[in-house]
Amino acid sequence: MTIQTLTLGRQKFVLVSAKDFQRLQQRAEVISAQDRGDVTEARRRKAKGPIRPYAELRKKLGLV
Repeated sequence: MTIQTLTLGRQKFVLVSAKDFQRLQQRAEVISAQDRGDVTEARRRKAKGPIRPYAELRKKLGLV
């Protein structure tokens, strides 16, 4: 990957080739898809209801 840096004032910019930019963009889309899957999983688990502590379950089942 060919990278060139450019400083304008106090800001620093990075220049990459279009091919490298497209490759980075595709990789970001894959990561975003994984994040969406994680969010979906979290929502599904939350919809099941609150998680009960182990001690509470033992009391309910009479295992104390």
